[in-house]
Amino acid sequence: MNLNSYSRLVVFLKGMAMGIADIIPGVSGGTIAIITGVYEEFLSSLNKLNFNIFYQIFKFRFKKVWQDYNLNFLIPLALGIILSIFIFSNYISYLIQNYSISLWSFFLGLIISSIYYLQKEIVFIEKKIHYFKFSKNLILLFFGIFLAVIILILKPTNINPTPTYLFFSGMISITAMLLPGISGAYILILLGSYEIMLKTINEVIKFNSEYFLNFFSFVFGAIISVKLFSRFLTWAYKKNKNQTLSCLIGFMIGSLPSIWPWKNDEISELFYTNLYIPSPYIENDYFFIGLCFILIGFLMVIFLQKISENNEKKK
Repeated sequence: MNLNSYSRLVVFLKGMAMGIADIIPGVSGGTIAIITGVYEEFLSSLNKLNFNIFYQIFKFRFKKVWQDYNLNFLIPLALGIILSIFIFSNYISYLIQNYSISLWSFFLGLIISSIYYLQKEIVFIEKKIHYFKFSKNLILLFFGIFLAVIILILKPTNINPTPTYLFFSGMISITAMLLPGISGAYILILLGSYEIMLKTINEVIKFNSEYFLNFFSFVFGAIISVKLFSRFLTWAYKKNKNQTLSCLIGFMIGSLPSIWPWKNDEISELFYTNLYIPSPYIENDYFFIGLCFILIGFLMVIFLQKISENNEKKK
């Protein structure tokens, strides 16, 4: 994919949006990749990466490496993801604590709108002459919802993360980050690694060598998982795109309660009993503020879709 400077900047900003989503519990970087239209190319570019790239670099075949591995796209996207994680990991806790309803409402609007656009081209119920038939897409949709709900009702573990444990945490959470609707940050919370990884990132920024082992253990686990899982997802997309999307949409629907803006302060045994429907008559519910940010998120996806459609027409 040949990109000019403006296109690289756009891809970089999309990467930043993915990185921000990846560090917010309940939000998936994969969802943002689908919304911004880079998901398929992101997966296929990751799938192309292999150890042969080092051999080509050693032989000074930089142009071949740049073209064969789609680095014109992958480098700006990866830089955006990495930079936003390092920049915003310091502020994400503050935003969640002080502007939680606005933040969750915005992402709720984004995801609802993206679900609407993704399902438009998928047939869930097949119309026959004398009857209706459930398609495989519908079965996979419910499977995705079921799996996301199961993940949400799991309880976080209380464990002291070691480098080995963080290695496997990196493998598991990055797999979730590649799946739209499944929050990698939420998986880290379940594994008991979220806070230590936020602290690790902040300390690595300060060049505190005590945290380097934890950081690189997590990163190596993530790299191995990205290579293995991106290959599977790329294969699934090529084999049957609609069925794969149906399952991913299910993940997104099932994960909606995790970003529902209105939650009780008390932590309940069952996650879903912690949610409530806001009232426009109760001032502290911030009903209208939440509604405005849901609308902003919803309209942003429509805006991005229109831009994408116009670009396709120009091609």
